[in-house]
Amino acid sequence: MFLAARPTSAQAQAANTTIKFSDSFPFSFFNDCTGEFVSGVVSFKTTIHETIDASGGYHFHFQDIFLGRAVGETSAIQYVGPQTDHESFLVSSNGALEDTYTLDFRFISLGSADNILTHLLFHVTITPNGDVTSEIANISSVCRG
Repeated sequence: MFLAARPTSAQAQAANTTIKFSDSFPFSFFNDCTGEFVSGVVSFKTTIHETIDASGGYHFHFQDIFLGRAVGETSAIQYVGPQTDHESFLVSSNGALEDTYTLDFRFISLGSADNILTHLLFHVTITPNGDVTSEIANISSVCRG
């Protein structure tokens, strides 16, 4: 009798995971501001946080923080490059999706040469039926001294 009188429903618990890592790697890109290739090394720190909520929805947050140092291959202009990336998305238990990604890339010259300033914003919202109800894609890049 005692077992029959106990509540039969239990509320699901949220599950959280956080992963952090860091590394460095060489890179090279064409600098439209000076018309030359720039090469260097970038170090980064990444944090990934995932949550499965009590109703079965999936939440994801990703953040990168970069710091690079580089040199113009023909001009010898030195640059430092702070950059941040963020992404957050949610997949609800009914299948709706919302995703937002931002990137701020800056390569700052250590002198009077132009700096490279880039910003990217992407956002999309998708219904459980697969219909896109919102979409934003903005990219701006300027050379500014």
